[in-house]
Amino acid sequence: MSRRRWASPAAALLAGLGALNLADAAGVVGRGAVPDLARAGFAAVVLFGVCGFGITRLFLPAGLRSREWLWVLPVGACVCALVMTVLGFAYVPFELNLALTLAGGAVLAVVAVRRVPGGVLGSGGVPALRRAGWPFYVALLLACVALIPLFRAGFATVGGEGQDAHLAVGSAIFLQHHYPTAEAVEEPVDRMPLVWRSKQPIYYALGATATLAGLEVFQTISTLAAVLLALSALGFYLFTREVLQAPRWVGLVAMGLVGLDRMVLHTIMHPYFNQTWGFFAMPFAFVLAWWVVKERTRGGVGLLVAFTAVLAFAYPLALPIPMIPILILLWPERRRVRPWLRGLWRGPRSLLWMVPVGFVALVPIRGVVEKGASAYNVVFNPTRTLRNWGGDLTGYFPEPWFLGMDEWWFFVAMIPVLGSGIWLAVRELPRGLRNGLLGVIAFAIVFGIWFRIREFGFYFHFKTLAFIAPIALVLAIAGLARARAAWVGPTAAVVLLLSAFGSANDELARTFDQLPKHVLALRSIDDALPPGRSIRLDVDPQEQNWVAFMLHGQPLCSQRPLLNTSYPHVPISRRADFILTKNDAPRPADAVGAPVRRLEAFTLWRARPGLPGPSRCSQKMVQTIERVTT
Repeated sequence: MSRRRWASPAAALLAGLGALNLADAAGVVGRGAVPDLARAGFAAVVLFGVCGFGITRLFLPAGLRSREWLWVLPVGACVCALVMTVLGFAYVPFELNLALTLAGGAVLAVVAVRRVPGGVLGSGGVPALRRAGWPFYVALLLACVALIPLFRAGFATVGGEGQDAHLAVGSAIFLQHHYPTAEAVEEPVDRMPLVWRSKQPIYYALGATATLAGLEVFQTISTLAAVLLALSALGFYLFTREVLQAPRWVGLVAMGLVGLDRMVLHTIMHPYFNQTWGFFAMPFAFVLAWWVVKERTRGGVGLLVAFTAVLAFAYPLALPIPMIPILILLWPERRRVRPWLRGLWRGPRSLLWMVPVGFVALVPIRGVVEKGASAYNVVFNPTRTLRNWGGDLTGYFPEPWFLGMDEWWFFVAMIPVLGSGIWLAVRELPRGLRNGLLGVIAFAIVFGIWFRIREFGFYFHFKTLAFIAPIALVLAIAGLARARAAWVGPTAAVVLLLSAFGSANDELARTFDQLPKHVLALRSIDDALPPGRSIRLDVDPQEQNWVAFMLHGQPLCSQRPLLNTSYPHVPISRRADFILTKNDAPRPADAVGAPVRRLEAFTLWRARPGLPGPSRCSQKMVQTIERVTT
């Protein structure tokens, strides 16, 4: 067997062993979580595959068809999210909505196979499918790496520490049973959060994945986030190959650098679900924006709009990042775009689709505008505080972490190397493309510094660099691979991958599950009590989000609820029927008699009758944000 034929199996084995080493170092033992995680992952692949195959085959520009298989799942994710949102706002019940979305995808797949030459495999045939093997393999490994905290936990649950996760899970449950703008106090999240008014598409997709898998939403969210990481890596592979015209090995290295980037993993694993969807859509928007300039087709424009819309709805604050190259690329083409836009109007009959689309998009678009306007007014006005924009963060992440590095000395030493690589990557690109990509890097530098010097700027600092630092890494390795000395590219790839590997290892070591079995066990209390029996939560306010989530079937309250955040919280009250404490807490002064129920980590006590004051316990949560200010 020749050395060249040995190279691919050896590289595949090395990559697999690297992933296993990360799992072993993190302390993974046993396979308890594998069945449910695999089930959720398979459901996501089936859902996105059915929704994406026909659209991809019919709409993808001809110049991108050689890697068509890498587009199917990402396109399907966007189509599923957007179509289910349209049907949801059109009052279609969730299960029928999902069935219609899958049926429509299947019908389009049949139409595409019949209309486009090449049958199921397409014009590329078996060779095209083989070419997709390596990117799919690397993407699978990266998804497994992101799930290591759950493999270690031994069951499918919510990973990380991000407090948004309880709202994410609750929002998907809400949309499974209710109209997007409704209110339902019987649910753990009784309405779509006001500041998430634009995010229905991604939670329809989450609810659909959980339904198709036959799992609860909390068992599904982290797996879907890992799938989105894999799809993001495919997007950067396509960006490297189609836009930067780099060889295959560079594209695969780029996937590894992005997927093992510490802050990318942090985003996925904790999980910042809204940000994850925005990050996923970004590289595909870059590729399609460039291709709309090179080879403008209605299908290409439609796909660009779909990916950009998903990014905007999921994470409006990230919209300026893809819009920088999109606007720079399309501005010289504006005169050619106008006739195309005018062509959308074909007389009064166009109202048949414009009016319904405008109606169902009104609420999400309003959410995007509100979020963008409120952020704009605090970002560009240094006299306005960023205190309310801290999210669940309390400080800054070190800048080296965003580039897959742990040590400042290494970061400082690599800055000139990365800067040289970025210039080598863009210097021979067409002017508009070069300026667009450099504009994104300049955006990161300027606003990274701006938010560093602003008090409470750590939230925007994290978001800005988490989106753009991976782009810088990909540009750098693509440029270094073009260096005159042939050894520069491979050497830089090894050094950067080893650094990313070590940094990812550190992140995995400190990331665990945020919804352990002892919190899930609280549902047994909710099930055992008759409806309407109020419970006072005498637990740490920081733990109340998931505790209240699991006990949502009863009226809840607390003497010390979680305040000064954007999260809904339980009402303030002393009087209740029962009191919940942690097992290591002292007996409550307001309790009477022996414990009613003792679980692994919690104890339920009967409250003493006649406690002072009225009982304000309620299933309805107290909303801390009633309107979005600009």
